[in-house]
Amino acid sequence: MYGSKKSFEWTQIEHEDSVVHTGEEPSRVKIPDYAHLLPKEIQHFTTAGVYDSDDNQHLSFIQGAGHGGSHPHLVHEFVSALVEGRQPYPNATQSANITCVGILAHESAMKGGEIIPLPDFTFSND
Repeated sequence: MYGSKKSFEWTQIEHEDSVVHTGEEPSRVKIPDYAHLLPKEIQHFTTAGVYDSDDNQHLSFIQGAGHGGSHPHLVHEFVSALVEGRQPYPNATQSANITCVGILAHESAMKGGEIIPLPDFTFSND
């Protein structure tokens, strides 16, 4: 993610930390593990150690359970929403909004920065 005052670069080289750029000064940052927010039985799935077997050598597992350990959190939220009879976060509308923002940002960039509005289906009625 690149902004006018700060930029963030996800890990580019295996076993190195991510980078935050502030002006001309880059600094390495360790991405925190939020396993403590999950039930104890699935906390260990946010770290790479659980996937050290020969069966799970895909880079997403080796680097920490996929996308920095987010997969167990997403699955837990989805299952919890089903059990509790509520909408998950993110729900379908929020997910469409997040996805469309990226797609339309690319389209805008390809058109010289033209403003492209989000489609109506990406707005929540909540």
